[in-house]
Amino acid sequence: MDFPLKTSPKKLIKTLSLAAVLLTALFLILAFYSEIKRPNNHSLLTPGQEDGKIASLKILFLGDLMLDRHVGEKISQKGFSYLFENLDEKNFFSGHDLISGNLEGAVTDNGAHYKPEMSYDFSFSPEIISNLKKYNFNFFNLANNHFADQGERGIIETRNNLETQGFYYSGCPDGQTGDCSGKIIEIAGKKIGLTGFSMVYRKFDEAAAKKIIENLAGQTDMVIVNIHWGTEYEHRFNKIQQEVAHTLIDTGADIIIGHHPHVVQGLEIYKNKPIFYSLGNFIFDQYFSSDTQEELAVGVELTEEKTKFSLYPLKSKLSQPELMAEPEKEKFFSDLIAWSDLPETCKKQIKQGKLIIEE
Repeated sequence: MDFPLKTSPKKLIKTLSLAAVLLTALFLILAFYSEIKRPNNHSLLTPGQEDGKIASLKILFLGDLMLDRHVGEKISQKGFSYLFENLDEKNFFSGHDLISGNLEGAVTDNGAHYKPEMSYDFSFSPEIISNLKKYNFNFFNLANNHFADQGERGIIETRNNLETQGFYYSGCPDGQTGDCSGKIIEIAGKKIGLTGFSMVYRKFDEAAAKKIIENLAGQTDMVIVNIHWGTEYEHRFNKIQQEVAHTLIDTGADIIIGHHPHVVQGLEIYKNKPIFYSLGNFIFDQYFSSDTQEELAVGVELTEEKTKFSLYPLKSKLSQPELMAEPEKEKFFSDLIAWSDLPETCKKQIKQGKLIIEE
């Protein structure tokens, strides 16, 4: 049986059209609202960050990194991955927001060597440096005595090549301070001030360095100083290093990472701030002693409540570092404590490969 329509066809079509318009409007409103609530895809979610909350910021610091001379020969013979294969298989480079090394040389176009000629003269091609991206390196300290090995042209090319490849860096040539000394990096929701100084052949201007650190401290959550200093092959830090370190911390530095002696030096806690006087070599070709092939990597985990340091003793053979095994590690930590000025509570932590500083 057919039922008679109470509404005319024209009115029905008009009603259905109005309903379609209303449904479309409702869909657009819901889509707009969900877009507002959606996380920004251009904000990188780092390890420990969920729902916009940051659990921690993780940084890994490594010592002197030199990819020329005999290291360059190893790369040519065995490939770049040869250097890191022992660490990479342990996932050593994973889980960090920032990985930093002290770059001992210039990054010149095609790895060219320019005048002035020097007895120890290092340069690396951009192609060689780009391999470090595979291992999550993203920051280099340039403040050292080899940054200017290829003269002013090499300095300019280094900065240009690192910027082109997307690496962060800071530091002026040895003994100099200026705009090149500091960099602010915003990462994992924190602003970190990274600054570099070098005092191998001459001391840098401390008054200028203090202004740089004060300026960074006023704009960031933490100031980390990379500093190239000390006496080569000496495990004990000297009085000059200590005085400079204390001055920089008094000014606003939170962590000091040292290098240049080519061996690991001791550490100190001053005003609740750690000073790692030298991490030693990381990748180098000083095969003549076991001391120059013992190394220290430092992991930093920053949370709101505390700063945790993980200490990773490394040993290297023919420019190929690996994590120390347990007996070697135990001896290394005993030596490190002997080279350091630390309270007993810190010594106990060091033996376990860690250091925790409460805020």
